[in-house]
Amino acid sequence: MILCQKPSDYLLVYMKYRIRDFHFDEDFNQAREFLGEVFRLTGKHYTWVPSSLENEKRGQCGTGYTPNDDEWIKIWELVNGNASTIVALTILKSYGWFWINIHPDHGNLIREIIPAIESQAREMLEKKEDTLKIGIPVPVSFESRSQYLKEFGYKDRGIREHNRVRQHNVPPPDFQPPEGYITRNVKLPDDFEEYRAVLSSVFPHCSNMTKELAQIYSEAEFYNDELDLVVETPDMRFAAFVTVRIDPVTKMAELEPVGTHPHYRGLGLGKAVCAEGIRRVQKYNPSCIVILGAASTESATKLYDSLGFSKEDVHFWEKVI
Repeated sequence: MILCQKPSDYLLVYMKYRIRDFHFDEDFNQAREFLGEVFRLTGKHYTWVPSSLENEKRGQCGTGYTPNDDEWIKIWELVNGNASTIVALTILKSYGWFWINIHPDHGNLIREIIPAIESQAREMLEKKEDTLKIGIPVPVSFESRSQYLKEFGYKDRGIREHNRVRQHNVPPPDFQPPEGYITRNVKLPDDFEEYRAVLSSVFPHCSNMTKELAQIYSEAEFYNDELDLVVETPDMRFAAFVTVRIDPVTKMAELEPVGTHPHYRGLGLGKAVCAEGIRRVQKYNPSCIVILGAASTESATKLYDSLGFSKEDVHFWEKVI
């Protein structure tokens, strides 16, 4: 029980919060709507949009999703009789990073969430050298989040990544690939081998991709094969890629993943394929176009600046528990 005061009539009321495991098949739709509502109310992006959450199960790289993976995600609900409403969603990863997505009307709940995540981490993560480090990425605009973390003993380790948002009033970019190179959509399963090769050249864990995982990915609600794009070389090799994932309910779109094969960098292929993705997604009337947790390298910064994305620093807050 958490005792709180209702501002409208100054009556003291009891609000009961419940924390439970996320179950993808039963909870995804409600969680997706929650993430969309938080953005609508705040106008701010954290690090998770609905396609990020769906990718936990439908992602094409890594290993297949199992029911045990649900345990890493927690739902916080406000319970009123037999009814309940999601007010927060937390995600813990096996490498010790976590995220807190919280409804603006329940911001103070973070005082309960932080120790709960620390307890979860102690239970689920393995210690290394008798220590256990956990951390959370926080955009600089989330000032209150940073203050809470300070109170709980977290240290600011500096800028780790960037959040990128493309404003609606910015015209679509018009970059094109060099002569002889073409931008086209991926055709699975026919393109599987080249698709896996180009993704794993940038993201090594994508070497684990199988045809079965690629098929699961292509069945995701955010997936549209018209928006899964590559640049093909004159000798029909894949040289760069981007997928524009757009959630069909909230219309929130993200460019993820993005990359260029090391052998073909410096040719403007990343700009060309991303520009094509941005142009194509316009007909689906996206509510936003984002790249959340974007790399802070010089090359990534130049790329996303050229495509008209704003930049917000994301700091990494860390604690030994």
